Amino acid sequence: MALMPGLQINIGQQLKLTPQLQQSIKILQYSALEVQQTVEATLETNYMLEVEEDSLSEDDLLGEHQEMDSAQPSDDARDEQPLDINTNDKISDELEIDCNWDEVYSDYSAAKTSTSSDEYVSAENYTSEEKTLHDHLYWQSDIYVWKENQDLIADFIIDDINDEGYLTTPLPDLLQSLQSQFPEIEFTLEMVEEVLTVIQQFEPTGVGARNVQESLLLQLMNMAQTPYVVTARQLISEHFDWLSFHDHKRIKKLYGLNDEELTRLFKLIQSLNPRPGRDFSSTNSEIIIPDLRLKRTKEGWLVELNSDAFPRLKVNSAYIELAGQLDDNEQSKKIKEQLIEAKGLIKSIHSRGETLLKVGTFIVEKQQAFFEEGELAMQPLVLRDVAEHLNLHESTISRATNQKYIQTPRGTFELKYFFSSGVSQYGSADQSAIAIKAHIKSLIEQEDPKKPLSDSKLMELLEKEKGISVARRTIAKYRESLGIPSSSERKKLNKFKL
Repeated sequence: MALMPGLQINIGQQLKLTPQLQQSIKILQYSALEVQQTVEATLETNYMLEVEEDSLSEDDLLGEHQEMDSAQPSDDARDEQPLDINTNDKISDELEIDCNWDEVYSDYSAAKTSTSSDEYVSAENYTSEEKTLHDHLYWQSDIYVWKENQDLIADFIIDDINDEGYLTTPLPDLLQSLQSQFPEIEFTLEMVEEVLTVIQQFEPTGVGARNVQESLLLQLMNMAQTPYVVTARQLISEHFDWLSFHDHKRIKKLYGLNDEELTRLFKLIQSLNPRPGRDFSSTNSEIIIPDLRLKRTKEGWLVELNSDAFPRLKVNSAYIELAGQLDDNEQSKKIKEQLIEAKGLIKSIHSRGETLLKVGTFIVEKQQAFFEEGELAMQPLVLRDVAEHLNLHESTISRATNQKYIQTPRGTFELKYFFSSGVSQYGSADQSAIAIKAHIKSLIEQEDPKKPLSDSKLMELLEKEKGISVARRTIAKYRESLGIPSSSERKKLNKFKL
């Protein structure tokens, strides 16, 4: 007897996206300005939440900090105890938050340069650079460890993705363009498909799809595979036209759903983003509020949280006592609901601060040479390095570094700035792409205007003078990314200037 397809309910442990859990994920992803706006909005509607107005020292307000010796980073700095910021000892433990922050960054899976300066510039003088979808995708591609020549394919694919996040050119046509551009390299359709599969795992989820159906499926595949997610995947994959025609009766019959289950299934599908690239549409620039501060002390480099980015919150204890005295169940229930919301926001902001401080401390440890010597000393660093060290998921590190800034003696930088893939070379350790770009820029600045350095000559000088062995094609790619014309074009420009 054939079994009819239907919705199967199994008992088991899985991550539950409760309102508090969703809030924690959002707070981690928010910029400092968005956190402040969220707090202000909550203060207006939740009388259980209030800002502490005590006059405190900066150290009290920041909680704790982490520092490391400039010569030998201490393991103790990485094992610092969780910071006690934004929490209130008087918060009642009567009501427990229904999620744990560990669940958010351990289980929930799913840019770029700032001018350095030796003089401190106030953070208010910086405005955030508008990041396009292509900027975000190229950044992820730059720090991904590609196989040989896959980075060339990735550039072609990303360049073809439109502002809504969709690939517009068929893969065979992209393959033909690649072969025309690089006749000395043999590409195959399988190679292009393999690279596209990787790019479709980039953020935002659903990017790189060739149609809406594929984008929705990519988003569902990135979710915890609950019965409703599995059913949604089957429906979109096999009967996508039924959704377009709102054929509810056939959907209910095929998957054995009642009205309530059908509604929940549709709500899940409607929560997906059919245009994943629109989140990167152009917006007005905003003032940057650094999340972290870096100072040099006698003991070494000191990383600390910025008090302006982490408002000190507490729960109004008077209302907690009032809740126990009220006979009106509705009013008492309302107070308890607001208490849960207030405690959830405080916990989310507190955990966000912990995560950013740990990530920032690790970055400073790895990039100490940059803060002392500049871009030429930048070391290779990818998301995986930080994720493995902190035992977090790479997507969590991506969220914790996107639109998060650190104020340093060299200027204010987005945390993502310090990530750069290692360029493989023969005979010595990998070099940071940022460092290689800085060397190229330095050599060109020192060249004879009448005899500009060709890419081949730059390759020779890098190997001879800096011990950096990279391909001429890589030199050309980095030079173009710096906005520097070719040697022939520079010669014409210099002749015109002279």
